[in-house]
Amino acid sequence: MSKGRSTARFAALALLALPSPASAQEVTALTENLCASCSLEITTDILLGADGESVIGRAWDIQRLSDGRFTMAFQNISAWAEFTIFSADGSAFRRVGREGEGPGEYGHVVWVREHGEQLYVFDSRRRRMTVLDSALEAVHTAPVGCLDCNGFDMAMLPGGRVALNYFMPGGSREEAFSADAGFALHILGTDGQTVHSMDEIPTKSPLTPTENAYRFLDVASDGSLLSLHLTSYRIDRWDPATGELLETFARGAEWFPDGQSYSHAAAPGRPPTTGMRAMHLDDAGRVWVYISRPVPDWEDRLERTPPDAHPEWGPWKYGPGSSEGVIEVLDLESGRVLVSQVLDLEGGWGRFFAPGWMATYDEEGIPQYRMWRVRLVGLK
Repeated sequence: MSKGRSTARFAALALLALPSPASAQEVTALTENLCASCSLEITTDILLGADGESVIGRAWDIQRLSDGRFTMAFQNISAWAEFTIFSADGSAFRRVGREGEGPGEYGHVVWVREHGEQLYVFDSRRRRMTVLDSALEAVHTAPVGCLDCNGFDMAMLPGGRVALNYFMPGGSREEAFSADAGFALHILGTDGQTVHSMDEIPTKSPLTPTENAYRFLDVASDGSLLSLHLTSYRIDRWDPATGELLETFARGAEWFPDGQSYSHAAAPGRPPTTGMRAMHLDDAGRVWVYISRPVPDWEDRLERTPPDAHPEWGPWKYGPGSSEGVIEVLDLESGRVLVSQVLDLEGGWGRFFAPGWMATYDEEGIPQYRMWRVRLVGLK
């Protein structure tokens, strides 16, 4: 181990206290050692939704398939039982699924993931995984043993195993409600049964963790699972075959307050939250993270809520431009932050959904998504 890498690990230990159940063998501090010649080149691409039928409001999940097609599952209750598949150029689409209990029927589609020629569709309301073939016909359905299936991500592992993020104590249903700890990550076999539960967090009340349990997931080239915390600049590397925590990467950026709530009401003196919004690995093994943070003049953008607004909204709201999106590109092997760049995109709501792909939502007239290509240039 090099002297610089060893020093970085000791520095990370000073800025990150890990709970004892998840003690890592190694902790690496991510240092801002930017590539002077590097930048992110962002260019506009296709528009999805100009037909007025394919985009059903805001998307909860967007994926780009290996053949260039896109999948989109939606937040709107009216569209929970289906998702849309778009052609690579956006000229054609197909809406898949319907409300029901049978094969190919869903209660709430939240994630769609590709594995070989199949699509894995997770239904949080029915608590089950459905596997679709290349013709989008259901070939297999398996129950998933979660009580509260709300999470932030799903990743496909080699061999058809699945990694899911949701908070769930181990044991039976009765034991779960009395457990003093639960797990944020779960590895499922092809039959939907839990193989490993990882990332243990104590509970403060039944099924309620003491810290935020939302994670973003991706799989490294060696098959290890990377898990990005929503409210901390922390990436954990797991061995999905054993459930062992192998290493933790942490970045001590002053502008990223650790462990804050991922959402709160707007008010003077209370900036918009800073938090992770996505993580993806590119073909070279570099990690791209997408972060939302308040702009320096966020307080000048506070707006009074309309008098007829719902009382729960509170007297203030964050106006347009109160937050900005940042992409950082990380080399985990060297513990280096290569690029940190604020994005300048049209539209007020974006999603970084695949290596090299962003989407911004526009609901004027008809809901639609502008797709953007994001490319790292200048790396020698």
